Amino acid sequence: MLAFIVPVRSKTVTSDWPAVSRLLNRTLNSICNQTNTDFKVIVVCHEVPEIKFTNDSRVEFLQVDFGPPMLKNEASDKWLKEADKGKKIKFGVDYSKSKGISYVMTVDSDDCISNKISDFVAKNSDASISGWYVKKGYLYPEGKKYTYLNLKNFNTLCGSCVIIKPELIDFMFGENYWFDHERTIFDDGLYLLPLPFPGALYSMLNGTNHVLDHKEMQARSKVNLFNLKSIQTLFRRIGKYVLVPTIFIRKEFGISID
Repeated sequence: MLAFIVPVRSKTVTSDWPAVSRLLNRTLNSICNQTNTDFKVIVVCHEVPEIKFTNDSRVEFLQVDFGPPMLKNEASDKWLKEADKGKKIKFGVDYSKSKGISYVMTVDSDDCISNKISDFVAKNSDASISGWYVKKGYLYPEGKKYTYLNLKNFNTLCGSCVIIKPELIDFMFGENYWFDHERTIFDDGLYLLPLPFPGALYSMLNGTNHVLDHKEMQARSKVNLFNLKSIQTLFRRIGKYVLVPTIFIRKEFGISID
């Protein structure tokens, strides 16, 4: 069985708890839209949000036994938030081991995933396969009628990208519970395979992002046509992105918010 691990930030460290809850509700709707029902969802949190999935037998809310990060309104807050997320992923995966889970997938609480993932894992599970990573995925600017399909390195941009055996999860961690979702090759000859289809959708500019927020997106999207490095960067982006109308993937990824 596959378990989706969804870490949720604490109410005490967010300025818009209703938005966090609304996006989580959409994420869970996307996960539970799987075509194969052999899965479990483990939401790891401090506070259980008031959303429709609290009485859903497929979804379990696991409250952690450690406190939320103590933010200082400084640059270091980013690392504290990432450490909190990593600890919650580890907490959820450790719990899943007691449930006989074969693979776990990490899903950020504001992202969406393909409804084909559970079926793919069920049909391709094997003792010799450590797991998969989402190489291809969508970047979705909230509310837009289009998405950007990243064809080459989605796993370097979004944390909703790792499907792995629970006993191997420690390979994904760096210092201070940093969850390194870019890693695909481990020690002892172990590695993750690329998922053969676009597996996740990264929600951007939703008001809760602490990595690709509006400020960061503006900085990354600037192009200076009189600068060679800037032009080279533009062409690299053109080579790995395809513009896709949102309507074409809405059903598979459950983008709509009920």
